Formats: sequence, structure tokens, C-alpha cells
Amino acid sequence: MLSFLHTADVHLDAPLHSLAGSYESRQDDFRRTMRRIRDLVLDRQADVWLIAGDLLELHGGRRSTAVFLRDLFASVAPTPVCIAPGNHDPWRADSFYQSLDWPANVYWFTPEWGAYEFPEKSCVIYGWGFPQPHVYASPLADFPGRLPGYRHHLMVLHASVVHSGGEEHHPYAPVTVEELARTGMDYVALGHIHKPMQFLHPVHRQVFAAYPGSPEGLSQKESGPRHVLYGELDGEGRLRLEDIPVQTRMILKREIVLQGEETMEQLIERMERELADVEDGQIAAVTLTGERPAHFQPATDVLEQRFSRFFSMRISDRSRPDVDVEKVIAEGGVWGSWLSLLLAEEAAAADEQRREVARLAVREALDRIGGIIR
Repeated sequence: MLSFLHTADVHLDAPLHSLAGSYESRQDDFRRTMRRIRDLVLDRQADVWLIAGDLLELHGGRRSTAVFLRDLFASVAPTPVCIAPGNHDPWRADSFYQSLDWPANVYWFTPEWGAYEFPEKSCVIYGWGFPQPHVYASPLADFPGRLPGYRHHLMVLHASVVHSGGEEHHPYAPVTVEELARTGMDYVALGHIHKPMQFLHPVHRQVFAAYPGSPEGLSQKESGPRHVLYGELDGEGRLRLEDIPVQTRMILKREIVLQGEETMEQLIERMERELADVEDGQIAAVTLTGERPAHFQPATDVLEQRFSRFFSMRISDRSRPDVDVEKVIAEGGVWGSWLSLLLAEEAAAADEQRREVARLAVREALDRIGGIIR
């Protein structure tokens, strides 16, 4: 049996502009998560640790963080740590990947396809790394093929799995499931997409490739538990995968539909009830929706300060004042004409981005109209 731990997209030293004064504390979360992943490698006695790119930011990554990684990887020796650089941490001369001395158990994949042989495990691990941040061709076009004489074949690759028919935009290092299957790998450890995904082999219909997702959330889109993948391959090449939550701090998204609250005190009481089940120290992303009295507009900055028990809270106010829209439009005048035009723009928006801009304009108009008629 061969066992492995697979992670990707840690993004150590990523900017995280929204955190401002809490940046260093959040970076400590990411390092704690990496230590937790290291502990899993040791506790599970994994044969190999696979890291599929975007580990340490090329732009903004600090030497102290690179030294932290160096010491962390040394602590699992002689377990191999196999790393395929991605678009945020490409294999470049100005990267700490090349300028720092790394332990002997760390194996880097470069823009030339590489294969590391581990005869004692009857295993070969193949990989490829980004040469620069933007790669628009499939790296699998140059894959030289499997080495003979080994039982297990694994690949580490930072890439975008796309449909054979192509995408609307240019994904980075695009590959298809069919291309991956043709490599003959028992497992492909993928990175780049921060959402966990698993892919079935087109012939035997078993999972053979996967994204673990980011192990620590970087934005509101990465809410809830975050995982790494622990895998085992038996002598027949059958794969067993296990999701293991590793996050230090969870991002939680909540929508609160306003129900007649017309003072800050009433709204705070309502939010306290709605968020009572969220543990202290987490990251909350709250969206206010529904209708509110025209005379009341929530002060989101005050709300964010009041909920200091959270590590961070971001409030998005998408509520609308309870203005009778049909009545305003029917009465005509400047306000009615303005509102009618904006609603038409929202309805005719060609994509979600334009629709959101129009939606915000409608809400701003309703706020102004509500402020006048209150």
C-alpha cells in the first residue's frame, strides 16, 4: 500500500487587503494550518506529502515564511515532500524556491517534466511547475510518459481542468480529464481551483484526480470547513480518498432577512440571535437583505464594531427601504422616471456583473427616495 497527503493553494503571505490591521494574525492562522497538515503527515505515517502549487506567494512572499516552510518540511524527513509550483509561486530565479537551501527530502518540479523514483515504495511521482504566472497551453502535451517497472504512479500538477469543448476565457495550464487519463496515473494531485472537486476516470469510472481546495479560506467564497486529502493506493491500484478538515479559522456566510427592524438596537438584537451558534473568533460574512423602513439605514461600520467577538466581520447591506415602487413610478416626476429607468437597466443587464451594478444603483435610488418621503 502507498499512502499520501495532498494539499494545494495555501497562498502563504497573500495580500488579504480586507483584513488591514489583522493581517499578521491571519497569517499566523495559515502557518498554524500548515503545522496541522504536517502533523497529519506524521500521524498518518504518509509515504509522501504532495503539494500542488500556490504555496508561497512569489510577489510579497517573505524570507521568514520560506524559512518556516524549510524547517517544517525538514521536520517530516525522510518523508518526501513533492511540490509543483503554480501560477502564484512559479519556478523562477528570484523565487525562494531557488535562492534558499532546502532539505534533501524536498523535491521540486520545474517547467521541465520531472519524475522522482522511490524504488522502496515501488512508486514514481511525476510533476511540472509553472515557469511564469501565465501559462495558456496544456503542459500535458509534453508529458514524456510513465517509467516502467513501478507499481504506483502519481502526478502533482497545478492546472485548470476544463471541458474538451473549451472555455469562454483562457484558463491557466488547461487540461482535460481525457488528457489526464491518458497519462496512466493512479492519482493526479491537482491544485489551482480552491473548491474541492474529484474527477472520475472516463473508462473505469473511479476517482483518479482531485482538487483538495484551499486548506484555509482566503475570501468569503471559501467559507465553511477547508480540507486536505489523505489517500491510500492498494497493490491493485485501487484508491481510497478521505477529506480531512484542517482550517484554523472558519469563514461563515450568513444572510439575515430584515423583518421590520427600524433601529440599530433592534437590528443588533436580531443579529445576536441569528449568530448565536457561531463560535467566537471565527470570520463572519453577513449579508442584510429584505425590506426595512424607509427612515432606517443600517450603519454597517457600527455593526462590525459591535460584534468584536469575531476575528473579523464584514457586512454587506443589500436591504431595500420599504418604498412603494409602483406608486412612485405611477406618480411620475423625477423620482418615478429615475427609478423606472434604473429598474429597466437591471432587468436588461447582460451579465451578473452589470446586473449587480444596476441592483446597487436601484438600492441607492430607493434609499434617496426613502430619505425624502420619510
